[in-house]
Amino acid sequence: MKTVSVSEAREQFSSFINWAAQNQDDVIIQNRGQAKAVLIPYIDYQLLQIAREQQRKKKAIAELKQIAQEVRSRNQMVAPDEAERIADEVTREAIDNLVTQGKVIFEK
Repeated sequence: MKTVSVSEAREQFSSFINWAAQNQDDVIIQNRGQAKAVLIPYIDYQLLQIAREQQRKKKAIAELKQIAQEVRSRNQMVAPDEAERIADEVTREAIDNLVTQGKVIFEK
């Protein structure tokens, strides 16, 4: 890992890019002694993006599970077959709307 000031980074930017790529290591850019940014090899950036996407998906799944639990607790009196009928009705309505809007076309 290499640490440089903003002024050094500005003056030697391409050399720090090359250093990070060749060494597969980070360049920390500081402003007045505080880290403000990091120049990382592209492969590390790709891994970071994958990790962020996985985290986003986990969060979305957790939120959906919470919503499902809340819906179940509010609708305890609805029988499973009635819930299935309602779900089919909502699905059919959504598909009909998509067909009407021309966003979904079924072959005949």
